[in-house]
Amino acid sequence: MIATETFKPLVMAQAKARKVEPRLIIVKHPIGGLNADELRERIEAATKGLSEATTK
Repeated sequence: MIATETFKPLVMAQAKARKVEPRLIIVKHPIGGLNADELRERIEAATKGLSEATTK
């Protein structure tokens, strides 16, 4: 799951309630309303997180 740091506590609470361990990629908040460079930064962070998660 990809989430911004603002929503991490909510994701963790929901996961705990459902007794699951989420696999998270956390990026800076916000996602909406960004210019192209800012959005590119979020995409690169998510891509890096996904790459690291799949090589473990």
